[in-house]
Amino acid sequence: MRPVRRPAATPMIRLQRTPVPALASLPALATALRHRDHRQELPTPWATLVRYDPLVPMYRIPPGSPEAEAAAASQVLPVVADRLRRLTTAYAEWHEFDAPAFFDLSVAQTLRLVRIVERVTTVHVTFYADQLLPSFAAAVAYWQQEFRPAHWEGSRNGVDGRAARNAATAAHYAACMAEMASAWERAMTTVALARRLLRDEIGFWAANGAGEERNRYRDAWARAPGSLPLALPALDRIPTLTLTVDFPLPAARQPGRLRRLHRLQLRRRAGRLRARSA
Repeated sequence: MRPVRRPAATPMIRLQRTPVPALASLPALATALRHRDHRQELPTPWATLVRYDPLVPMYRIPPGSPEAEAAAASQVLPVVADRLRRLTTAYAEWHEFDAPAFFDLSVAQTLRLVRIVERVTTVHVTFYADQLLPSFAAAVAYWQQEFRPAHWEGSRNGVDGRAARNAATAAHYAACMAEMASAWERAMTTVALARRLLRDEIGFWAANGAGEERNRYRDAWARAPGSLPLALPALDRIPTLTLTVDFPLPAARQPGRLRRLHRLQLRRRAGRLRARSA
């Protein structure tokens, strides 16, 4: 009897090995400004994504002054940190972890905000919270949509550090440079203020991933050209709200677990035999 053919189920999107999102943090943006890689293909700016795919209220930070955004972020970030803390026990309850469901995010939002890496015996989760700030999202969008093309055109026309061959290009380049510098300063000020307001939030600091995020770009930072498009602080002085958490990978999902258990049983059996013969 021929078996009944069933329609194929929609495969579940796997997020356990998601790549590092493009320009997901302030250190990432600073590194991009230093490198000025015009060939890099980038996804839709985060600001555009959330305009058509709004975040749920728990993640929303209204645009405003750096002080207002930082104050709102100081209310949102402890909630995110607490969710990461709860993930350390909730992860084992999922046969196939559904990150969008756990974080109350759409798939597109999850791919931009969350990175999950399953290692041999542990799980490492990163939440790129800088993107929740409208000032940071605006700075990235401006860099991607305005500054980067203007800088590329300016370099082609001799504006970047040389005598301009086209006055209109030079004027446009100077205007974009000033706007980019303003957007960068606003984003960095907002992130720094938010961290200052969170100074007493133990949950936030327990998940603080700033050092790890800066280290991710250290090699690229060192290889950057000497002539920068605008003044930037040293990498170690660039703040970020990036959060990270590590916890044990459920034993049943550890690769080679059965092989390791078998070896352990053999060692224990050999130990018992040696004890009896002693």
